[in-house]
Amino acid sequence: MAFSGDDSRCPICGEKNNCASVQGREIEKCWCMQKVFTSDLFKQIPLESRGKACVCVKCVARQKKEGED
Repeated sequence: MAFSGDDSRCPICGEKNNCASVQGREIEKCWCMQKVFTSDLFKQIPLESRGKACVCVKCVARQKKEGED
């Protein structure tokens, strides 16, 4: 999925990413600060979308599940 111009959407699946920064909150209080992001997850982000929007909690959870297989 290419970047839609909406930084509140996950660049992998298009779901809301619930990013604290997008919501006007401090990034240190974002849900993502407590999560681990693998390099394999980042590889799923289309090149043209990298660095433009945050990945959502569902994609982070899916990466963990797939990694446990």
